[in-house]
Amino acid sequence: MNATDTTRNLKAGHRPASQPPEPTVITRLHQKPIPDDGYYLTSSCVMGTFLPAVEPLVTRIYDLLGRRWEMGGTGAASLNTCCSGIVSHGNVFTIESSMLVVARLWSLCAEVGLENITTTCVTSFAIHNEILELLHGEPGLAEKLDAALFSACGRRLVLPRHIVHCSDVIYRYRAELARLMSFELVDGDTGLPLRVVDHVGCHYNKIFPGKSVGGTEYCDVLAAMVREWGGEEVDYPERRHCCGMGFRQCMIRPNRSFTVACARKKFESMAPFRPDLIITNCPGCSLVLDREQWAVNELTGAGFEIPVLNYAELAGLLLGWDPYEVVGIQGHTVPVEPLLDRIGIPRPSRLAYLREDSDDTGRPEQVAVAARLAQGSGAR
Repeated sequence: MNATDTTRNLKAGHRPASQPPEPTVITRLHQKPIPDDGYYLTSSCVMGTFLPAVEPLVTRIYDLLGRRWEMGGTGAASLNTCCSGIVSHGNVFTIESSMLVVARLWSLCAEVGLENITTTCVTSFAIHNEILELLHGEPGLAEKLDAALFSACGRRLVLPRHIVHCSDVIYRYRAELARLMSFELVDGDTGLPLRVVDHVGCHYNKIFPGKSVGGTEYCDVLAAMVREWGGEEVDYPERRHCCGMGFRQCMIRPNRSFTVACARKKFESMAPFRPDLIITNCPGCSLVLDREQWAVNELTGAGFEIPVLNYAELAGLLLGWDPYEVVGIQGHTVPVEPLLDRIGIPRPSRLAYLREDSDDTGRPEQVAVAARLAQGSGAR
């Protein structure tokens, strides 16, 4: 059986858990089909570097839900690669080269008998969809790409049936997850819902608005999770403003002030609404919104300390998974521990991850921070 036959002959009987009644999610502006099972997970270079716990968290959630999933393996034998979107958008890689890289990933998906691509990275989501659009719109392009792929690595072009972001899958199953969660987005002392800012990556809802949940301005993919899990979504003027990462901004040193300026604009816009948390679905946005708070504070004297969590990290915490061993909050710049304390989430492995210059609240002592800065080391 060839790869094409394999992907077109999936059996519904392989699905081990009950399914929601409708595979199409009705949003305020769009209808977006989100497959209920059979996910091929593509890896993210930025996510794997800066938030390495997120992709294992996604697969753990898939397992919890009883979903079938595959990826290209791990370790030295891994077949995973970057989608090349970061270098394509950074103007150092041609779109034709990206087409070849993505086509190979589609071939791997077909090889394991699946037909749904799921990405943890919003840039991967956009580049996969962009290439699919090109293949549908340009006569003869698919044949050329198939020939180039076979010449390069002996594989054949097999188009996926669905390309969705992993946050789409969690959005689809948000109610099922809520029933499994041990905690809610509620302040344990006051009983009030926590105020949560949703920040949706630009490459998820702005390049192809119709392929997102709700479109550009009314994107609901993260906000719906917040509401379902007990929190209160925060609307503020710069809600849909870019975080500022923009590859040619953050990667080119003279342009980096643009990144800080965009982040500052967002923080100052949301500050009057006193958010308790920022939730994201983009690895780059998570990185910028978490780490640039430190930079903005140093430049302006502001005191921003808003925890930033990827949707999978938030789900893992509310499910009661270990904040350090499983969720990996020790990799964050803004301490997450105060948020956990408000919700009432225990920290059984906390002592194993305490830094020598930290107190028990998870916040570095200012003297130690100043000493590291004086020596030219520490956060950048």
